[in-house]
Amino acid sequence: MKIYNVKNEDDFETTVNGVVDSLKISVEKNYVSSNCMRVKLVKKKENKNYQRTGFYSNKNGTPRKVNAICWHGFRDFLTEIYKYHPKIRVVTAQITYLNKEDFEKKYPQTAVINIGSQMQPLNYEDACLCSVA
Repeated sequence: MKIYNVKNEDDFETTVNGVVDSLKISVEKNYVSSNCMRVKLVKKKENKNYQRTGFYSNKNGTPRKVNAICWHGFRDFLTEIYKYHPKIRVVTAQITYLNKEDFEKKYPQTAVINIGSQMQPLNYEDACLCSVA
């Protein structure tokens, strides 16, 4: 995801680091420009929460894990970031949030985006093993 309007936000990078530490995830980040940061959330192996699952099951029927953060992890990350920086704009592959109010209005609809097939639908909010709801 790309986060815009960070140029005039005091301690934005410190906030990002604090949020990922509190959620027990990792982050890859770099500045695209002085006003835009690219952020990739990364799952830590020791953290059982935010485990994303794939479209297919293992041979024994259990969900197949993928190396990614689930929808709940993105939701929690952005919720925390917006507490401290309500004017930032966030652009993801699925949606753009203009500010905190726009995020609160739009993020629930991203939970039901089908990332499976028409025959075997799978919503973002269901593609995980985490106990966070």
